[in-house]
Amino acid sequence: MPRDTIDLPVIGREAELIPASINEADRTIEVVWSAGAVVRRVRWEGWDTRVEYDEELDMSANAIRLDRLNDGGVFLDSHNRFGGVTGALGSVVPGSVRVEGGKGYARIKLTSAPDAAPAIQRILEGTISKVSVGYRVHRFEITKPEKREDREVWRAVDWEPYEISAVTIPADAGAVIRSDESDGQRYFSCALTRRDQPAARAAFSQEEAGMPDENLNADADTGAAVLDRGAPSQATGSQPAPQGSDRNAPVSAAAGAPAPAGGQSADIRSAIAEERTRVSEIGTLCARHHLDAGFRDTLIREGVDLNNARSRILDALVSSDPAGRTVERAPAQARGNDDAAYRDAMAGAIMHRHDPGANALDEGMREFRGLSLLEMSRHILERNGFSTRGLSKMEVAGAAFTQRAAGYHTTSDFPAILANVANKTLRGAYDRTPRTFGVWARRATIVDFKPVQRTQLGGAPDLEKVLETGEFQYGTIGEAKEVYALATYGRIISITRQVLINDDLDAFTRVPSAFGASAADLESDIVYSILMQNPNMGDGTALFHADHGNLGTAAKITEASLSQAYRSFAEQLGLEGRKISILPQHILVPPGSRSVEARKQLTSTTPSSTADVNPYAGRMTIVEEARLIPASGEDPWFLAADPSRIDTIEYAYLDGQEGVFTETRMGFEQDGMEIKARHDFAAKAIDHRGMFKNAGAAA
Repeated sequence: MPRDTIDLPVIGREAELIPASINEADRTIEVVWSAGAVVRRVRWEGWDTRVEYDEELDMSANAIRLDRLNDGGVFLDSHNRFGGVTGALGSVVPGSVRVEGGKGYARIKLTSAPDAAPAIQRILEGTISKVSVGYRVHRFEITKPEKREDREVWRAVDWEPYEISAVTIPADAGAVIRSDESDGQRYFSCALTRRDQPAARAAFSQEEAGMPDENLNADADTGAAVLDRGAPSQATGSQPAPQGSDRNAPVSAAAGAPAPAGGQSADIRSAIAEERTRVSEIGTLCARHHLDAGFRDTLIREGVDLNNARSRILDALVSSDPAGRTVERAPAQARGNDDAAYRDAMAGAIMHRHDPGANALDEGMREFRGLSLLEMSRHILERNGFSTRGLSKMEVAGAAFTQRAAGYHTTSDFPAILANVANKTLRGAYDRTPRTFGVWARRATIVDFKPVQRTQLGGAPDLEKVLETGEFQYGTIGEAKEVYALATYGRIISITRQVLINDDLDAFTRVPSAFGASAADLESDIVYSILMQNPNMGDGTALFHADHGNLGTAAKITEASLSQAYRSFAEQLGLEGRKISILPQHILVPPGSRSVEARKQLTSTTPSSTADVNPYAGRMTIVEEARLIPASGEDPWFLAADPSRIDTIEYAYLDGQEGVFTETRMGFEQDGMEIKARHDFAAKAIDHRGMFKNAGAAA
């Protein structure tokens, strides 16, 4: 006869990370942790009998226990449940777990802890794009196949997601660990109900029946081994097993009478549903009022009914506030109660105050119009569950940052709002700062910080005549290499409690804006320093050198000097020694006399004779750049070819991190928060044949 219970470890299966949901400012991602698909599983009976079966997850609301995951479930690194706190990469946002259309969704809040930064970076940039969910099955319904060669279908009708993990390669759906206690896994009792034969006996866990048991390991954080118990009697609702009886043996469903086909009577199912409602309501109330998990688990374990649970929760709230203040919530009407919309509305109001012309004020932001930073702090704290009456300005500012006040703990949104405003102003200033090198240099993307090689390919070899009876001959393409690597640049901005009290809006608007402009200027400094410093190329010769044929005789920008430059381009040879067809398309000049000279030579005119014709009119675009002004001596000028035709200077960003980015953390050395601006950038001259320099001469 088939067994009524088996021991199973926490099981894993592939889940889905939604790339479009990645919010780097809030450090959140959206995942689909289950779609209920059928997967093939393997279990072992003993050490030599391998049994395959199809596992299906019931995605109906009454089949899934969501309390543990929805109450801030952990987001792990590769299911590392035994690796201590460093294995945690974040947590499930409380209240974000839901089941819609047969799929389970959740939002993950990523940690900002330094030791998790490498893994978090890989997630945000898309290198790690797979996740996996770990779950425990409390009860399977097993259906025997009609055909002998088919597999049994094990439908999980009572199961519980435990944690979600970031993984490099999701585990094979069939890879279930054998029941060997030596492997360090923790195992849990799972009830089995076979739908294809009458169940003379049924096993129910204590959690399902709601019966206290002094022998149960009630570890709320790691899960508890479930003992099989008898069904509740109709008279008392729940009775413990007789003393001295085998507690692990299945007990008759009701006074020795066989349970109906399907494994449970109506009374048993009703008792289980009531217990689940009790547990869910207690968990929701404790989470809403920020009471710790230990208090919640005590209420559940002691079997306290809902009315008494509400009374004890109220007593706990009163006793936890030594000042005797009562919990009051501000209306917080900005776009309803949606947290993301609330943060966006407040951030938008701050941005409007910073620059009304560039940031329109919509209807949702009007609630916060005219509020000082300290008044916004009070609004957030009260929205999150406690009154700020009686608190000094310094206490309010500290609570907004440290997320605690008067015995209450809250997930204050203010650091996230400040970070959002700082990031927007920084990024906006970065985007608005002009960079002139983009028209003549080539952009690239690099996936990591390792040195990269850029190969200069020569032209194809000469085609040779093939005689009637002759053979085609092999040719080769010459090449040369240039090597460079990305570098990281950054600074940290600190925002203290004094900033809120002084209502110093510049601290996270104008200062980050200056950092954004500085990051854009850094790119121009790096690119144009190559032209001005004339570094050596991979062949050991300076970028602009007579041996490279791209250094002209010092002169003003005249018809004669331009003719010499065009001739130099025309005389360039490819790596295979043949002529190449490259002409300049851009002339790079510093402001001043060189700019005037360039415009005179390139502007179309109406000549009165052939001597007045501008032969180079309209043939090049002028790029005017202040960084080409030398520290001393005459102003130089440069020509550059079309970067799509031949390499000139290549500039590169880290893949997925194009431009400047910010990270935030709560201040350690001072009360407040720190915003770190980070920029990964590099530039390198790739091919000397696409550029020309003239040192210039006195006007």
